[in-house]
Amino acid sequence: MSKLITAKIGGRWREVPLWATRLSFEVRPVPGFQNEAWPLWKPTLLLLDQVLDDRKWKLNWVRIHSHLGVSRSPRHSMAWVDKDTDTMMLCHFDKDTMLHEIAHLPKDDAHSDAWAKRLWELQETYLNKKDARAAHLELTRYLSGRRLYIKKFGEKPPRYVDQISIWVSTKPTSK
Repeated sequence: MSKLITAKIGGRWREVPLWATRLSFEVRPVPGFQNEAWPLWKPTLLLLDQVLDDRKWKLNWVRIHSHLGVSRSPRHSMAWVDKDTDTMMLCHFDKDTMLHEIAHLPKDDAHSDAWAKRLWELQETYLNKKDARAAHLELTRYLSGRRLYIKKFGEKPPRYVDQISIWVSTKPTSK
């Protein structure tokens, strides 16, 4: 794991890896954030920084969670983005959740057809083929995603099966 430094973030002193202080946005781990979760978050936060740079989009800060060792899905929102304040909250460290939220940033159009098209394009650009296919299926939980899937493939998508939180299957690396 990267060496942690103590930095004042969002008015509170936090332990964060140095790489997290060099992003174009401030990373705000929630109080009680488990430091062993930083390696899980690094690929997603670095990709988020790349997407923001490539697209010339802006975020002021991103709040992140850790739920290592849980036996059930967290009982709160998995993610959101606030276009008015250019802020984001991510509970899940997977890239698809981050791309889902970042697709809302250019225009506040909820889960519209235009949003689904933006998300599909982000998935195609920033995920490997296997992960993009899985992300496209995840997108079909929304009507706009189902319409786009039918347009792309000429058939209905497989029935959507709700996923359990990735925190349930992710175990801490240290005790």
